[in-house]
Amino acid sequence: MINRKNLYGYHIENGEQVIVPQEAETVQRITTLYIAGGSYQSIAETLNGDDIPFSAETPLWNKHKVKRLLENPRYTGQNGYPAIIDAETFQVVQRLIQEKTAGYAPSKDRPVLRLKKYLRCGACGGRLLGIGGKGQRRDTLYLRCEYCGMLVTLPDTNLMNEVSRQMVEHGRPAGQPYAPSGEVIRLSNAIDRGLEHPDKPEDIVSLILQGASARYTCCPAVAESETFNRLIEVDFKSFGQAVSHITITDKKIIIVHFK
Repeated sequence: MINRKNLYGYHIENGEQVIVPQEAETVQRITTLYIAGGSYQSIAETLNGDDIPFSAETPLWNKHKVKRLLENPRYTGQNGYPAIIDAETFQVVQRLIQEKTAGYAPSKDRPVLRLKKYLRCGACGGRLLGIGGKGQRRDTLYLRCEYCGMLVTLPDTNLMNEVSRQMVEHGRPAGQPYAPSGEVIRLSNAIDRGLEHPDKPEDIVSLILQGASARYTCCPAVAESETFNRLIEVDFKSFGQAVSHITITDKKIIIVHFK
């Protein structure tokens, strides 16, 4: 892969490093977004969404490019580079990076994260991007609209349960009564108890997936469809075949939009 030949934000003029004003604004914007709680990935997605190229050869940003930029001290005026950000701001960023790194521990796979690319703002239709921050729960989504800035915090289980429910409703033929099985009732009660005491969120997510699968079995038209049965699997292989996007409002109203 071809990389930039010069540090982002600068170009060489008469043998010296000179600031590129438009790129310098992007460097400052990245710094501001990170201090405000943005993650490397969400910042990269924002830049790509605004069509801000990293370079002519490799225009797309990714989390690694954002991370390297935030950690580079040359932006403070070191090694012959004119300063784009001040040393104090740079130190604030480094402290935040250290805090997040120190508090990081690999977590179990969260099925809800595979829904993130489908999430849209219920107000303007913009993409809902994940935002980072100290003290966040690992079983909760913290989202911000890339356009209107709407913020919403939503537990994983709430989103998974509502999406599962709407998928079942969508697949049920009109006028056909729904008769829950004993297994559905048992799992529903277990989910309710788990939500009251969410000590192990990964167990609750597993119960929700089992419950949704059991509800599908009670709906003949859906049970006969291999595609819809696979929708509830952890890998969501066929999810995109049925769903175009999912909107979430600031009141946490979730609507699944089917193709």
